[in-house]
Amino acid sequence: MDAYATTQSNIPPTCGILQELCDMGNSSGAALSMIAELLPLALYYNNSWPEIVHAMYNATSNMVYDDPNMLSVKASSSEKLADLSGVDVCFHTSLLPNARAFDADTITYLAKDYTNVSSSYTVPLPYDYCIGDTDEEWLPSSWPGGNVYNLNKNASFTNSNVVKGFPMFPPKETDGLYVTPEHDKDSDEAIVSLSPAEMSPPFANDPTAVQISVASSSTVGYISEEVASYFAQYFSIQEYGIQHSSSLTEVQKVEMKTVVNKLQDVLWSTGLLANAATMSGWTEPNPDTMPPATESNYWFTDGGYTDGPCAAQSIARYQQKYGTSTPIKLIISNQNYYTNNNNNILDYFNYSGNEGKEPGEFIWPEGVEAGPQTNPQMSKQIFGEAMTAEELNTLFAPMSGTNLTMAVLPVATTVDNEPFGVKAGQQVSIAVINLNSNIPTFVVSESVIQAATPGLVSLAESIASSQDLSDQIAAFVGIASTTSAPKPTPDSPPTTATGQTVDSTTSPPSSSPSNSANVVGSHMPSMLSWGGLLLSSRTLHLER
Repeated sequence: MDAYATTQSNIPPTCGILQELCDMGNSSGAALSMIAELLPLALYYNNSWPEIVHAMYNATSNMVYDDPNMLSVKASSSEKLADLSGVDVCFHTSLLPNARAFDADTITYLAKDYTNVSSSYTVPLPYDYCIGDTDEEWLPSSWPGGNVYNLNKNASFTNSNVVKGFPMFPPKETDGLYVTPEHDKDSDEAIVSLSPAEMSPPFANDPTAVQISVASSSTVGYISEEVASYFAQYFSIQEYGIQHSSSLTEVQKVEMKTVVNKLQDVLWSTGLLANAATMSGWTEPNPDTMPPATESNYWFTDGGYTDGPCAAQSIARYQQKYGTSTPIKLIISNQNYYTNNNNNILDYFNYSGNEGKEPGEFIWPEGVEAGPQTNPQMSKQIFGEAMTAEELNTLFAPMSGTNLTMAVLPVATTVDNEPFGVKAGQQVSIAVINLNSNIPTFVVSESVIQAATPGLVSLAESIASSQDLSDQIAAFVGIASTTSAPKPTPDSPPTTATGQTVDSTTSPPSSSPSNSANVVGSHMPSMLSWGGLLLSSRTLHLER
C-alpha cells in the first residue's frame, strides 16, 4: 500500500476543464464525489485508468518485490505460480455493449446476431479470462460481432440519437436485452457489419497480467464517454438521484442537472475520459503506447457490473471442464459492507428482485441508485430454489476474532443461464462469508490509501489468525482444520484463489476426499485460500 501511495502523492488538486464537476462532486453524493476524487489523479496520468494501474504495479514490483519484469509478465499458464498447480485462476470482467472510435468518428454496436441490428445488446456481457496449468482461454470462448455506424462529430451527446431507445433509469416495462439503434432509421448513415472474425481479438490474444488486471478492475468505466449506452445509463441514474433529492431546492436541481448534461457533452466532444474503461487494442505492456480505438475493438469494465461475487462463471468454468454430474461446494466471499444487504447472493436465487424474470434476462438489479450498481444487467440467477433476505440473514453466524460472519445455505440445484454459461442439474453446497468491513473498491489517491491501510491490515491479520474461521471452512470443505498453508498437489484438498482482479478458481472432482469439488467465487476483496485458511490481500502478485 505504501508503494501504491508513492504513485499518487503530491497530485495537484485540479480537474482541468472538468473543475466544475469536481466542485459539484465534493458537495454531492458518493458516486459523484468518488469521481471528483479520481479526476485530479486521472489528469496527472493522462486521464487513463490503465496508466494509473500500471504505475501502481510498477511501484509495487520495484519497491516491494524487486521484480521490474513483472509489468511485462504474460497472463499465461507458463507464468502461473507453481503453488497453484491444479488450480484455474479466472479474471472476471464485463464486455461493454457498444463503443465509439473517436478518431474514426464511428460507433460499433455489439449484437447477438451481427446480421440483425435489432439484436444489439443493451447491457454488459460477462467474460472471464481463465488460466489453467497448460492453457489460457476466455469464457465464453466466442465473441460477438457488431454493426458500425457513422457519427456526426459536431453533434452533442445529449442531442444525438446515439443511445436513443436504450434502457435508461428509472426502469420501464419496455426495457430489454436488445434494441435497434436509432441510426438504422437514418438512411444517410452507413452501416458496416463486422463478424466476430472481423473484430480484433482482445489484447492481441496474448495479454499481460497487468492488462487483464486493468480490464477486470476498471471500476469507473461508466465515465468513459466512448462506451455510449453504459455512459448514458450511469448519468441517467445520477439525474434521477438529483431530481428526487430531498436536500436540494428546485433551483439547485436545475443547476446540477445542467452541469451533468454539460459534462456529458464536454466528454463526448473531447474524448477526454475514454480510457476510464479498458480498450482491447492495448497490446504493448506500457499503456502510454496505446493506439487509438478502431471500429473492431472491444471495451471492458469492472467485472462487478455483471456479477460481483463471480459465482456464476466460477460454476460455469467447472462445468465446462468436468460436467454437471458431481456435486460441488461453493465458497463465496461477499463484500456486503457498502450495501448492508445480501442482494449479491440473493441474485443467484429466485427472489423478489428477479421475480418474473428468466435467468439471463434483462434486469435492473436491486441496489441501482441506492447502491454500487450503475447499470442494468443480465439476471445472474443460477439456482432454481427460492430465497428471501430474511431466510438468508438468519443463517449467518459470527466468526470469533473477526468481523466476518458465515452462512451455510441449503443445497441448491443449478438452472440453465446461457449468458453466464451455467447448465442445469448440478447440486451445489454453498458457504457465504460476509466481510462486514469497509474494504474500499476504489483505492486511489494518497489520502484514501493511507486511510484504508490500517483497516485492511487489521482485517488480514484477524482472518489469518482466526481458528474459528479455519475450523468452519475445513468443516464445510470436509478436511482437517489447519492453521498453516499447505501447498496443493493433485491429491490434496482443493486450493482456491479469488480476488479484485481475480474471478475464481476451480479444482477437479478427484481432488476432494468427500467426492465433491470446491469452487470459490469472489470479486471484492481479494481472497487467497489454502484448505481451511483464508488470507486477505488487495492485489494479485504473480512471482516469476
